[in-house]
Parts: sequence; C-alpha cells; structure tokens
Amino acid sequence: MKKFQFSLDHVRDYRDRLLDEETGKLQRLQAERDRLEQQINQLKTDFAQVSEEMRKAQAEGITALEQRGFSMQLESIRMQVRELTEQLEAAKARVEQQTRVVVAANQEVSKLDKLRDRQYEDWQAGVRKAEEERIEELGYRLEGEDLEEAFSRFKDLADRKKE
Repeated sequence: MKKFQFSLDHVRDYRDRLLDEETGKLQRLQAERDRLEQQINQLKTDFAQVSEEMRKAQAEGITALEQRGFSMQLESIRMQVRELTEQLEAAKARVEQQTRVVVAANQEVSKLDKLRDRQYEDWQAGVRKAEEERIEELGYRLEGEDLEEAFSRFKDLADRKKE
C-alpha cells in the first residue's frame, strides 16, 4: 500500500506560516502596548516626584517664577500622559483586533489538522482492509485478535523494512 499523503499539506503549511506571521504581529503590538504603559507609569512617577519637590520648595518658600516653572513642568507631564494614554487606547484596540486574527488563523490550522487526522484514520482503515483481503487471498481466515496480531506484525515488519 502506498504511503499516507495528506492532500492539503501545502494548504496547511501555508496556513501555519500565516499563523506564525500573525502571531509575530501580535507580539510586536503587545510589546508596543507594554512600552506605552511603561512610559505612562514612568511619567506618573515623575509627576509625583515633581509634585513632592514643589511642595518641599513651597514649604521653604519659593519665588513666583520657580512656582511657575514647577507648574509648567507638571502641566507638560499631564499633557504627555494624556497623549500617551490616547496612543495606549489605540494600541490596545490594535492588540484586540490582532488577537481575533490570530484566533481565527489558529482555528483554520486546527481544522486542517483534524481533517488530516480523519484522512489518516480512513487511510489506516483502507490499509487494514487491503491486508485482510490479501490474507484471505493467501487462504487464511483471521478475525478479531488474530487479525489485529497479524496487522500489528505486518506494520512492525514494514517499519523495520523502511529503516
């Protein structure tokens, strides 16, 4: 009997490559999202530090110019946080969309894997049927465990022959 060949191997390989590409895109988008979150957290830490410096300076007495400098620095940080937050929301939406794409691609590959498994089972059943017929042609009538034993031995012999 000829070797098992899944007729959709090329399609499955193509879908698998697409899945890898989409997964790579998702990882890059997640890295971008994480980078934005880190930048926002760093700005929030900077904001807290500048606020604390301003409070200390106010307690010691500062000029209006120094007060204005602190206020401008805090406002600049707030604006950066707002801008990065908008970018973060857009990045999260892109990650969510790409996650859906990856899930769909994964489902396509899984479908092809299941189809291959079913075709392989059908092929094995055909091989078993052909072997039964060949054994009967030789004049033997095997059933049940005897047939299973003969088929198992035949498979072992074929595997050793391949090596």
